[in-house]
Amino acid sequence: MRMYAHKGYVIGGILVVFILTLLSLSDTYQWRMPGPLNTGHEKLQCNECHELAKHGFRAQIQANIDYLFGKRTSLVSFNFESPGNKDCLSCHEREDDNHPVYRFNEPRFSDARKAIVPQYCTSCHKEHSGVRVSSDIDYCQHCHEDIEVKNDPLDISHADLVVLKDWHTCLACHDFHGNHIMKVATKIKYMKAQKLIKNYFAGGKDPYSEKKYEQSQETRYDNKPN
Repeated sequence: MRMYAHKGYVIGGILVVFILTLLSLSDTYQWRMPGPLNTGHEKLQCNECHELAKHGFRAQIQANIDYLFGKRTSLVSFNFESPGNKDCLSCHEREDDNHPVYRFNEPRFSDARKAIVPQYCTSCHKEHSGVRVSSDIDYCQHCHEDIEVKNDPLDISHADLVVLKDWHTCLACHDFHGNHIMKVATKIKYMKAQKLIKNYFAGGKDPYSEKKYEQSQETRYDNKPN
């Protein structure tokens, strides 16, 4: 019985090594992707978001085989690391961002962190989704339920909109990161239609403004010295 178990481990190990080796080949990147690249990222190469994983190819294979056989509690990154905030911000960080991700680590946002994990870029911009924004358009409710606006300029107050739970109207007047050069609506009739916001999230036309305060870098290497 032990002999058969040993054979199974050997065969399984060989198959794992074969599959992982195949996945590491550069020509296979298109069918290795878990989904289409998001809006604005269509021309990026893998290594422009994914850095090489640590410890080398052989060590990664061995660690993942150990995981399959119960000798490790978790898998390790293979070939490339999954991107994190640092990778996203290397192109998209902006000094005057209305909602920088680090702000959501403040204690007052503990409930929001449990609900939508806004402290991570990928909670709204899940990569390989083929869209611009992967979250719903009513996510503002998780932080702004207690909002109070002094001298409210709207013809229907923010307080009334909260009572009505019209959370989709937040983005009908405001862009989340505040990077668009535009006039904020003060009347309901000038709000952006819900379908325009949804279309924008899906990768469609920008309903806010063609002008922006800052443009994102095309890749993380744009401003690095040669």
